Amino acid sequence: MLSRPRSHEPIPWRHGVVSTPLFTSATLYAGSLGLGVAQDAGAALPLGWIGLGSLTGIAAAAVSRWIRTSGQGRRRRWFHTGFTTAWTSSAAAWLTWTAHGTPWTLASAAALGAATAALGPVYAIDRGLRAEEIAYQWATESGARSADLAAWNDRFADAGARGVQAVKSQPTRGGYKLLLRSTSTPLPQVRTLLPTLEVRAGLRTGALRLEETGQADEAWLHVTARNVLAETVPLPDDEHPLTIREPLTLGMLESGEPLELTFRQNSIMIAGMKGSGKSVLLHIIISLLTRCTDAVVWMIDMAQGNTAKRWVRPWAEQWKDRDGTLIDRPVLDWVATSPKEAVRLLTAALAIADGRARRMKGSKIQPKPEEPALIILSDENSDLMAWTPEALKAKQRLLKKGRKAAVDVIDAVQRGTGPNTGGGEVDSQYDTVIGLRFAKKQEGQFVFPGHYQAVDLSKLPGQGSLYILDSQRAKEGGMGPERGKVYFANDDDEDENGRPVDVIEQLAVARWDIRPDLDEASQQDAAPYGYADRWSDPDRIEWLLDALGLPTPTGPRPAATSADRAPTGSAGQDGSLGTLTPMKPLDYYIQKAKEQPTEQPPPAPSGPPPYEQAEPRPEQDSTPDGPDGPDDPQTAAAIARALAEAERIAQQAAATHEVDDEPAADPVGGPEWLPAALDAIKSAGAAGLKPGAVADLVQRDRKTVREGLKTAVDRGQLVYRDRGPHSVYLHPDHT
Repeated sequence: MLSRPRSHEPIPWRHGVVSTPLFTSATLYAGSLGLGVAQDAGAALPLGWIGLGSLTGIAAAAVSRWIRTSGQGRRRRWFHTGFTTAWTSSAAAWLTWTAHGTPWTLASAAALGAATAALGPVYAIDRGLRAEEIAYQWATESGARSADLAAWNDRFADAGARGVQAVKSQPTRGGYKLLLRSTSTPLPQVRTLLPTLEVRAGLRTGALRLEETGQADEAWLHVTARNVLAETVPLPDDEHPLTIREPLTLGMLESGEPLELTFRQNSIMIAGMKGSGKSVLLHIIISLLTRCTDAVVWMIDMAQGNTAKRWVRPWAEQWKDRDGTLIDRPVLDWVATSPKEAVRLLTAALAIADGRARRMKGSKIQPKPEEPALIILSDENSDLMAWTPEALKAKQRLLKKGRKAAVDVIDAVQRGTGPNTGGGEVDSQYDTVIGLRFAKKQEGQFVFPGHYQAVDLSKLPGQGSLYILDSQRAKEGGMGPERGKVYFANDDDEDENGRPVDVIEQLAVARWDIRPDLDEASQQDAAPYGYADRWSDPDRIEWLLDALGLPTPTGPRPAATSADRAPTGSAGQDGSLGTLTPMKPLDYYIQKAKEQPTEQPPPAPSGPPPYEQAEPRPEQDSTPDGPDGPDDPQTAAAIARALAEAERIAQQAAATHEVDDEPAADPVGGPEWLPAALDAIKSAGAAGLKPGAVADLVQRDRKTVREGLKTAVDRGQLVYRDRGPHSVYLHPDHT
């Protein structure tokens, strides 16, 4: 929906809530009066043909409206079609009645007035649902105006552009464009004269844009009467399925044309400073990709999942959609918020690309619901590329190998410099570059190095304004970076009155059942990298549990049941891996968190457990064979996992016992990683650090780190601040 003053409506009665029904009724009454005059003059009316024509008109109008609203949701299509059928039927019935009788009576006029009064409010609803379409028509009509070529030629001469002539004018949705031909002044020099031309033409700053055509003596001069970049263009309320094989609309170009972008076989970089609208753009991209029936989205969110958690929340909290169906899977198929998990995700994506390359029969894969495209979306990509070499290597290989296997990447960074993007090896692989606002113009040379003089990222107005350079459009039309405005979706948690806002969550609710599952062959490719456990491992979803306000549960993880899908690496009776996508809700972890006591029990004594307490091996189990005996595959698998876990704990405890027997080489005491952890916690100051952050820093599993930190608290080396899900460890100097 576009912001537009009502006084600028080109034809107010055409779209007016009150004027349109009145105008339509007056037209119908005038037509019936014509029939009445003809009948009073003695003409015989073809009543049969009038009735047949009325029925044909009703059917044609209904079918036409159904087809023209194909881009809207099913409920809206039925409403628009039903309203069209209702008012055309009413009009046909009234005309038929007056044709058989007379329109000159008060009863005829009253019937028409009653129908107008009844259908008028319904038209207001119909018009409101078509607000974006109407605004689009207004924009087209206001921009479709011809230019005075002679006046522009005089302006070129006065500005010093010798030999430059406007030879043709063509209307656009935002104004018009002029085809320029030059016989002496180079076109790059004309670009430097654009501010002077704006002053002489009485236009706003930035209203002129020069577009190259590939010919040295020709260019298009775009003149925009609308200030698209200053407008707010809300995300359309559409929920119908899309396909990634067709361009998706992100917003509006400055010319008024749709800002369309193809995500298939397209690696994209988004660069913008904080507050430029980068987060909103990512939400818009996710809202489009999750409507595709042939695309699956994985996300690396290095900002502690701030963007991803809004989309995953409805599933995590077990919301129901508008039809009352429980949301039993997240709209994002995999989310990584730590360097370790990000490397795991990228390596899995690379394995999928390799596996598809081996299996593909042609030169490239065409995404379809049975074998969807995989889109890797990264936020705060610089935090990963600058500090995690393993992630950088995987990203470089994925950019080169994933394109033909329908595995593409979208990276969002705060600067376009090498350390943020991953260096020239990564930069050279991006097909599309989007630049949002920066504080300094010099940032443009890093984002658009080949178009530095034509781009000024510092002058983009407001959030969501951007330059976009699409390699395909640039190749076909010789275009440089184009300016536009991305759709807007409110991503705030609260409004100005402190009330919660769940716009993003509602988008997820409307899309969760549209996107497909990853194909089984790709699931098997990703299985060795923890794909099956991505939503069931409490350590890997700790960021989500924190966002929900729940502490990470302790105790053993739930054993697999017949309702669960096969875990990673487990084989079915036929030797196959089965389906490796468990979408288990967080019921178990939420329940475990509720059952945890307020005060944690004292830690268990260290050292290996007594041998007499060890669990018997399966062959020693006295339980008879049967549905619950060791011959049952589920029971055997549970026993095997329990034995493996017991053996791991025993080995770890034994190793710890051996280390404790040796004299401590470090005065700090404890495991070898503890000094680094103490230094990091001390450097964090009064804010402290969570155990998960310490685990990522020292590259140890979180359970081991928690135990070591608890021991350090007992020794007085650290202080534990208990604040539920936001509990942290502090250095004594900062308490």
